[in-house]
Amino acid sequence: MNAARFLRAAGVVGAIAAYQLAAHHAASTPGAHALGLALVLAPILLIALNASTRSPARAWLLPLWALACAALWVERAPLTAHFGWGLWLEHACFNLALAWMFGRTLVHGREPLCTQFATLVHGKLEPRAARYTRRVTAAWTLFFIATALVSTVLFACASIVAWSTFANYLALPLVGLMFVAEYACRRFALPDMKPSSIMDAVRAYTHSMQMRRSGAQ
Repeated sequence: MNAARFLRAAGVVGAIAAYQLAAHHAASTPGAHALGLALVLAPILLIALNASTRSPARAWLLPLWALACAALWVERAPLTAHFGWGLWLEHACFNLALAWMFGRTLVHGREPLCTQFATLVHGKLEPRAARYTRRVTAAWTLFFIATALVSTVLFACASIVAWSTFANYLALPLVGLMFVAEYACRRFALPDMKPSSIMDAVRAYTHSMQMRRSGAQ
């Protein structure tokens, strides 16, 4: 990985860590609810602003975006009081979106996502390796569904601090643990396969996308 890519990756990781620390602070600190609401709305508004700016219909989308901001400002008091709902919804929807991203590739006639990544790294896979990567894709699908389910149960049944501890401090380390467990299972199930990391798949996927763009130009 070159310096520019390393800095971008470090910036993304730093931004995620800062967001999670701020979200937990807002959830666990009395009087910090306004910060919590800002954390809920800022990503949505920035994404919407970027999409509106790039759209051919920006002449009416940008005023609509400004009107939505004004409406949110007027209704900020009740929204601030229930900011936790927004944080939970973002967390649950993010994990369900990842589950859908993996799970939709398991339907008949499609190539499982982990099989795609492994093929980019290793080339054409043997049937045994293809079956294994299909199971891994299913495992990731179930993992993200389980994460969303635990998040929902904690939000409904436990304190906001307990939910935030799971969502902001434990969820990402569990993803890392999942990678470690998968690597250990792979070394046992496919001892002849050349070891590879998630970064190998990311680099292969990035190279593949660059080749596709070059071919389309």
